[in-house]
Amino acid sequence: MIALILANIKMMARNRQAIFWALFFPLMLVVVFGLFEVNGIGSADAVVIDKSNSSKSELLRDQLKEIEFLDLEFDGIEAGEAWDEVAEGDLGYLIIIPELFDDVQAQAQVTLVYSTRNPDRNQLVDGTVRSLVSDLQSETGPVVPSQLLMADVIDVPEVDYFDNVLLGLLGLGIMMNSIISIAVRISTFRNQSILKRLLVTPLPIWKFFAAEIIAHVLLALVQAGIILALGVFVFGGHVHGNLLWVLVITILGSIVFLNIGFILSAWAKSPAAASGMGNAVAMPMMFLAGTFFSTAALPWVLPEVAMVLPLTPMLAALRDVAIESAPIWDTWPYLAALGAWVLVTGLGAVKVFKFG
Repeated sequence: MIALILANIKMMARNRQAIFWALFFPLMLVVVFGLFEVNGIGSADAVVIDKSNSSKSELLRDQLKEIEFLDLEFDGIEAGEAWDEVAEGDLGYLIIIPELFDDVQAQAQVTLVYSTRNPDRNQLVDGTVRSLVSDLQSETGPVVPSQLLMADVIDVPEVDYFDNVLLGLLGLGIMMNSIISIAVRISTFRNQSILKRLLVTPLPIWKFFAAEIIAHVLLALVQAGIILALGVFVFGGHVHGNLLWVLVITILGSIVFLNIGFILSAWAKSPAAASGMGNAVAMPMMFLAGTFFSTAALPWVLPEVAMVLPLTPMLAALRDVAIESAPIWDTWPYLAALGAWVLVTGLGAVKVFKFG
């Protein structure tokens, strides 16, 4: 069994196309995203809670709507719930207009809540909102600008875009290699009648497939280590969580995509067709599952579609563990989704697989 696994690893190492998809393609993307400055200010969503409901607060709301880099929401959420969303990173800013906002003598403070995730954007939003409030209140009397707005800053671990995309590239590399490599490999074996010959050898067929899966999973672990090492040590990425949990999630995701590769190999008439089918399956997941950008930014029903893709729970679990330092058991919904995909794709692979 060990000799068979080693033989499979040697054969994969001689396959230049497999090595390209496994290592150089995702590493090239790591280099591209590492070289470009992708931590720009960008836009953010904000919730405005108006406790005053006065003419002056309405004017402030109108002025806030004119801020191009803020996507405002005014109804349907409580202050405590919105604060929690800011802390968790699901909401950019919370603006609370106090009850006595129209009373100049009261000098009631507007509260601006944000986290430390995006300091450049925070500085811009804080200064803009503070300026609007100051200009509005100074129209009716003298004010002390520093006392008009209170910033409630939630301290969270520093995470930038590259940290998020690094985990996305890890998942992308595992997916592309697992699907395409196994689909092309098995299709090649079928075309060369190697699978049929295996049926008449003393080697139990389950050992052959077990060796294939184990060899590819080991390659996925090496691949994950190289991608993370390059991202962290060369481009300054951060992995705050337990690397062991990252590897566990990598193994689970790799098995899902290997099963998909087995399914595609049953339908492919040639290795070239298997490669094309693998790309056709993997490419949509690359862009819809949150590899480079949050699925919340997708239009129409695509965020809901993204939730049913196998890459989505894998990336979510990886980011929770590696970036948010969450223990792996806290990611059980994502692990359950991956486990369901392992079961469904495994049964599908057994059902459709053909030896000839």
